[in-house]
Amino acid sequence: MLKLYKLLLAGMGDYSVEFFINGKDVVENYRKHSEKPKVIIMDYRMPVMNGLDAMNEILEIDRNTKIIFASADTSMKELSISKGATAFLSKPFKIEELIDLINKTIKE
Repeated sequence: MLKLYKLLLAGMGDYSVEFFINGKDVVENYRKHSEKPKVIIMDYRMPVMNGLDAMNEILEIDRNTKIIFASADTSMKELSISKGATAFLSKPFKIEELIDLINKTIKE
Protein backbone atom coordinates (compact mmCIF):
# COMPACT_ATOMS: atom_id res chain seq x y z
CA MET A 1 0.00 0.00 0.00
CA LEU A 2 2.81 2.41 0.80
CA LYS A 3 4.30 1.98 -2.69
CA LEU A 4 0.89 2.64 -4.24
CA TYR A 5 0.38 5.76 -2.11
CA LYS A 6 3.84 6.99 -3.05
CA LEU A 7 3.10 6.64 -6.78
CA LEU A 8 -0.30 8.29 -6.50
CA LEU A 9 0.87 11.15 -4.28
CA ALA A 10 3.98 11.79 -6.36
CA GLY A 11 1.65 12.37 -9.30
CA MET A 12 -0.10 15.20 -7.42
CA GLY A 13 2.49 17.76 -8.36
CA ASP A 14 5.91 18.94 -7.39
CA TYR A 15 6.03 17.09 -4.09
CA SER A 16 8.52 14.65 -2.71
CA VAL A 17 7.00 11.78 -0.80
CA GLU A 18 8.73 9.79 1.93
CA PHE A 19 7.39 6.93 4.03
CA PHE A 20 8.54 5.68 7.40
CA ILE A 21 7.30 2.56 9.12
CA ASN A 22 7.80 3.65 12.72
CA GLY A 23 7.26 6.86 14.64
CA LYS A 24 10.84 7.15 15.81
CA ASP A 25 12.07 7.28 12.21
CA VAL A 26 9.50 9.98 11.43
CA VAL A 27 10.77 12.17 14.28
CA GLU A 28 14.45 11.57 13.47
CA ASN A 29 13.88 12.40 9.79
CA TYR A 30 11.95 15.54 10.74
CA ARG A 31 14.80 16.72 12.96
CA LYS A 32 17.54 16.12 10.43
CA HIS A 33 16.00 17.97 7.47
CA SER A 34 16.21 21.73 7.41
CA GLU A 35 13.42 21.93 4.83
CA LYS A 36 10.37 20.65 6.68
CA PRO A 37 7.50 18.80 4.98
CA LYS A 38 4.38 20.70 4.00
CA VAL A 39 2.27 18.00 5.60
CA ILE A 40 2.83 14.79 7.55
CA ILE A 41 0.37 11.91 7.44
CA MET A 42 0.58 9.69 10.48
CA ASP A 43 -1.20 6.64 11.86
CA TYR A 44 -1.56 5.89 15.55
CA ARG A 45 -0.43 2.28 15.32
CA MET A 46 3.25 2.28 14.45
CA PRO A 47 6.07 0.22 15.92
CA VAL A 48 8.80 1.65 18.16
CA MET A 49 6.90 4.93 18.76
CA ASN A 50 3.16 5.39 18.19
CA GLY A 51 1.75 8.22 16.11
CA LEU A 52 0.60 10.36 19.05
CA ASP A 53 4.01 10.31 20.68
CA ALA A 54 5.71 11.06 17.35
CA MET A 55 3.28 13.90 16.67
CA ASN A 56 3.90 15.36 20.14
CA GLU A 57 7.67 15.38 19.57
CA ILE A 58 7.32 16.98 16.14
CA LEU A 59 4.96 19.65 17.46
CA GLU A 60 7.44 20.43 20.26
CA ILE A 61 9.97 21.25 17.53
CA ASP A 62 7.52 23.29 15.43
CA ARG A 63 3.98 23.91 16.62
CA ASN A 64 2.93 24.97 13.09
CA THR A 65 3.63 21.60 11.50
CA LYS A 66 0.58 20.31 9.66
CA ILE A 67 -0.19 16.72 10.60
CA ILE A 68 -3.03 14.63 9.23
CA PHE A 69 -3.81 11.69 11.45
CA ALA A 70 -5.07 8.71 9.42
CA SER A 71 -6.27 5.74 11.44
CA ALA A 72 -8.81 2.95 11.53
CA ASP A 73 -9.07 3.62 15.27
CA THR A 74 -11.72 6.34 15.21
CA SER A 75 -11.44 6.70 18.98
CA MET A 76 -8.18 8.54 18.21
CA LYS A 77 -9.93 11.32 16.29
CA GLU A 78 -10.80 13.61 19.18
CA LEU A 79 -7.54 12.94 21.00
CA SER A 80 -5.32 13.51 17.95
CA ILE A 81 -7.09 16.78 17.09
CA SER A 82 -6.92 17.97 20.71
CA LYS A 83 -3.17 17.21 20.77
CA GLY A 84 -2.51 19.27 17.64
CA ALA A 85 -3.33 17.27 14.52
CA THR A 86 -4.60 19.48 11.72
CA ALA A 87 -7.11 16.87 10.52
CA PHE A 88 -8.18 13.26 10.94
CA LEU A 89 -8.91 10.78 8.16
CA SER A 90 -10.71 7.54 9.00
CA LYS A 91 -9.39 4.36 7.39
CA PRO A 92 -10.30 2.93 5.03
CA PHE A 93 -10.41 5.99 2.80
CA LYS A 94 -10.39 6.70 -0.91
CA ILE A 95 -7.23 8.15 -2.40
CA GLU A 96 -9.30 11.13 -3.61
CA GLU A 97 -10.23 11.89 0.01
CA LEU A 98 -6.58 11.83 1.00
CA ILE A 99 -5.51 14.06 -1.89
CA ASP A 100 -8.32 16.56 -1.19
CA LEU A 101 -7.39 16.69 2.49
CA ILE A 102 -3.68 17.13 1.71
CA ASN A 103 -4.43 19.99 -0.70
CA LYS A 104 -6.79 21.65 1.79
CA THR A 105 -4.25 21.30 4.60
CA ILE A 106 -1.41 22.75 2.53
CA LYS A 107 -3.55 25.78 1.58
CA GLU A 108 -4.49 26.57 5.20
